[in-house]
Amino acid sequence: MTTKNKIYLFLSLFVLLLTFVAIFQNFETIQFIGFETEIIWIPIWIAVVILPLLNLYEIASNPSDFNGYYWISLVLNLLTIIFILRYFKIELFS
Repeated sequence: MTTKNKIYLFLSLFVLLLTFVAIFQNFETIQFIGFETEIIWIPIWIAVVILPLLNLYEIASNPSDFNGYYWISLVLNLLTIIFILRYFKIELFS
């Protein structure tokens, strides 16, 4: 399927832009699984967990194909994770 790589790239770019919107805008706050959070962060968290795994799976399952779109998507996912870690002030290495 040749469009799957472009869909993953689009979704990764969309989640990165959605992260910037969530950082700079205020949204309605809700209770979600015992946490009080803005509603926009729920799809971002879900995408940040699922999209890198899907990209890694596609890269690993098709090593002979050209995986440029998947690699770019993976880099965008890592950028999104870095921005989320900085926004929530989560320090992995103290």
